[in-house]
Amino acid sequence: MKKHHHGKKYGYKFQQKKHEEVDVRDRNYSNVLNRMIDRYEPQDEDWMGFKLARGNAYTFHHIRERRAGGKEELENGAILTLFAHKFLNYLDSHNKKAYNDYQAIFRRINKNNGPLTDDLLEDIYGMMLDMFYYNDYNIDDDKLDYYEPFTDAKPKTLIKK
Repeated sequence: MKKHHHGKKYGYKFQQKKHEEVDVRDRNYSNVLNRMIDRYEPQDEDWMGFKLARGNAYTFHHIRERRAGGKEELENGAILTLFAHKFLNYLDSHNKKAYNDYQAIFRRINKNNGPLTDDLLEDIYGMMLDMFYYNDYNIDDDKLDYYEPFTDAKPKTLIKK
């Protein structure tokens, strides 16, 4: 088990089967993160479209930052995988527009207070297309190449015909 940079443990649990499956709820997650998972019922993706996988477990993202008084509570959280969280932190320091656009989606998801609707999923996948396919946010190509494998940003599956 690894330590998160804030000192909290994050983890993942696997069932040993022919095809290993990730258990989205984990005893090592914080109580709030487990409650969010129960409420929002993410399947195998987080709120940025990143895939849950070995080494890419769910983390709790503070929408209002802890240093600005944000608390670890349902209404202030977003369910992100480790790599999505790292990518969002990169956006926070290198592309405020993209960061703020994601934060707006997170607030809408929390306001919905339940599993992701088709409209919310369309917005998440639209951001992924803008980010990883069209690069409308002008993100450094090396960063996109590094993070893209952790997403479901496959243009053929996201672009409607």
